[in-house]
Amino acid sequence: MRLGIRVIGICVLCSVSAAVCTLSAVERTILIGPKTIGKAWKDNIVLEPRHFAHAHAGDIITVYNDNAKRTAQGAFQNPKTWQGIAPEYGYFGINGPFRMTLTEDILAIAREHGIAIGGHDYRILQVTLSEASDYHETTVWSGPSVMMKDDWSNNAEIPASCLKDLHVGDGLRLHISKVKPNAAAKLMDFTWNALDPSLDGVPVGGEAYTWYIYDNAPLLKLALAGTGGNVAMRIGGTGYRLDGIGIVQQVGEVSEDYSEAQRAPKEYVLQPGELFHGEKHFPADWSGNLKVTAAPFQECTGNDVLIISYRLAPAAKAAGTTPQLSLRNTRTWGELTGAPEPVWYPLDGTDIVYLFDSVALDEVKTRGLIVTGVGFTLTKIELISAQ
Repeated sequence: MRLGIRVIGICVLCSVSAAVCTLSAVERTILIGPKTIGKAWKDNIVLEPRHFAHAHAGDIITVYNDNAKRTAQGAFQNPKTWQGIAPEYGYFGINGPFRMTLTEDILAIAREHGIAIGGHDYRILQVTLSEASDYHETTVWSGPSVMMKDDWSNNAEIPASCLKDLHVGDGLRLHISKVKPNAAAKLMDFTWNALDPSLDGVPVGGEAYTWYIYDNAPLLKLALAGTGGNVAMRIGGTGYRLDGIGIVQQVGEVSEDYSEAQRAPKEYVLQPGELFHGEKHFPADWSGNLKVTAAPFQECTGNDVLIISYRLAPAAKAAGTTPQLSLRNTRTWGELTGAPEPVWYPLDGTDIVYLFDSVALDEVKTRGLIVTGVGFTLTKIELISAQ
């Protein structure tokens, strides 16, 4: 428990801080699944740059999903660097649809490279893009502002009356400023316990952080505090100033026009010996890669070989790109065999047959491998015995 200065906020009940949606506001589907995001952070899908040509700062991406395990995490990543596209989106817990608000910095990346959605242990069903006007926000707490100290000793106390109109499906938006590197927030009930494990030190950045509520559990914890001026929520953390809180509600409609939607690659049930079967694109910007975990290599011997199947990308040749592929270790992205320079295999449409030496065999059995390259679509990786 972190105790410290306690600040009672002023509750403002009906100040609308965002434009109310018009009848024309719609939630547009930009990706149709399913796309399984499996364990060990090895799976992802990249939203194509074309989806963001006419997007604006404030627009919102929503990822609808199912089959999420209790420990599932989501991520929005820069496909060029594979880092979080913003600090607060590098990783986060999920228990329902999750969202990201576009900023000018995020849009600059998205228009050039797209946006990768990753994480582990869930399945993407659909991804949508909504205009900012599809949502409206009601300010419910306007300070006084609270600076969260480096020692986590400060917090703001939010009265129950400010949260009485918060419902499942709504977002609670924290308006913040003076954000330091590694800033984090902790959203707690009145007993100082985190409302959800994912809210115990969640990274924050920019000018706001929005927490969307997808089940009744946190609302029940808030309701235990009672009504009126009773403290229902405590907001703490480190490295930022809390200036205000709003309740965000979606008021737009969902478009049924899927003509411009991106389709996730077909998913296959892996057969014995298959390490990958599907469609993984390796575009001309060198952002494509695929991680294979160590698990399928545990019984591998020097008599086994990898068969890597692919399709050449017609656009690569038209752009003057030479299709090529390389196998790397997962520690440094160095050559799998330990050679000082990576080996690149030119692709002409013929399957790649990879023979393991002792160094590569030890590497894949310990940590797995990464496939990287440019100008092709990976369709299958098989591990077979050459005997």
